[in-house]
Amino acid sequence: MRHLTPIIPLTLLAAACGGPAETTPAATSDFEVALTPIVEEAEWPWGMTFLPNGDLLFTEKEGGLKFVAGGEGAPSAVSGLPEAYVEGQAGYLGITLDPDFESNRLVYIAYSKGDDAANATAVIKGRLSDDASALENVEEIFWADARDTAYHYGARLQFANDGTLFVSLGEGFKYMKDSQDPTNTHGKIVRINADGSIPADNPFADGENGKPSVYSYGHRNVQGLYYDPETDTLYETEHGPKGGDELNLVTPGTNYGWPKITYGVNYDGTIITNETEAEGMAQPMTYWVPSIAPSGLVMLTSDVYPGWKGDLFTGGMNGPAGLELTRIDMENGEVVGRESLFDGEYAIRDVVQGPDGHLYVATKDFDGIFRVDPVEAE
Repeated sequence: MRHLTPIIPLTLLAAACGGPAETTPAATSDFEVALTPIVEEAEWPWGMTFLPNGDLLFTEKEGGLKFVAGGEGAPSAVSGLPEAYVEGQAGYLGITLDPDFESNRLVYIAYSKGDDAANATAVIKGRLSDDASALENVEEIFWADARDTAYHYGARLQFANDGTLFVSLGEGFKYMKDSQDPTNTHGKIVRINADGSIPADNPFADGENGKPSVYSYGHRNVQGLYYDPETDTLYETEHGPKGGDELNLVTPGTNYGWPKITYGVNYDGTIITNETEAEGMAQPMTYWVPSIAPSGLVMLTSDVYPGWKGDLFTGGMNGPAGLELTRIDMENGEVVGRESLFDGEYAIRDVVQGPDGHLYVATKDFDGIFRVDPVEAE
């Protein structure tokens, strides 16, 4: 078993939603954590979800959908998925279960559809067969606006209490200016019904000032999405460029600023904009400089880890401060601290909470899927 002591980060910058950036203190824990492998045969795992009985489903970027009976051991392939566009960052991506999965066994998957000239994130749904070997009656319920790049797909999925489905969509990298235009889906979070139709209370449902499916805009590449059913609150983590990764509280019709405002710069160090805030554009709850490339997002609702209940957790995949799991210390809906876990160990693509209350992480490459176990400090 690998024992990893949480590493206290240096001074952390954060910004309260709607206000200027403030310094956020480092959070600390008085116990250690261990990573216990549960699935070692996983190649580029991207999204994962536990069934109510403890079985596990996960997507592989190139390998499609996999099933693990009992949530631990060797995975088996699940057939029935359409062919994905697999290039660059494209492939089989986000996954979630229908809120009524126990009665209808419906699974929703985001994947990249199209070709080099025109591709985008699409969402399908299908029934998981009784023996979990296939998705049946698969149908496409959403396809975003096409672009000609193989980068920035977003592709996280979250259901709300009212049965609507949030889908995060990247801006295709070179189409960053489109993030400010609510009449397209580049750099957006969209909200649809479970059948793909558009909710009548979406902020642009009338189509006059924006695309009816658009819920929020001004995003770069949202790869972490979590809906808290207790407070009816949607949170997201998104990649900045070089620096400027963000955690945001998402509200309908809100502009999150990219690329008009950012705490990051271009990868070559050149300036995107000198502005970090502007009227009518939301500020992040916290942001990362240098980047961690946040991916996956979950709120802990169990008592497995002392003092962590109610905190948010996101993976880190890249950058000078990446290769980690970050605990975002939450109090009364605000960020009060951050703590780096497993710093420098693994690039983490996704993090979820299992039915047993433990956190589980999927690595970005070939390391597999792990359970996060609390252990007494030595």
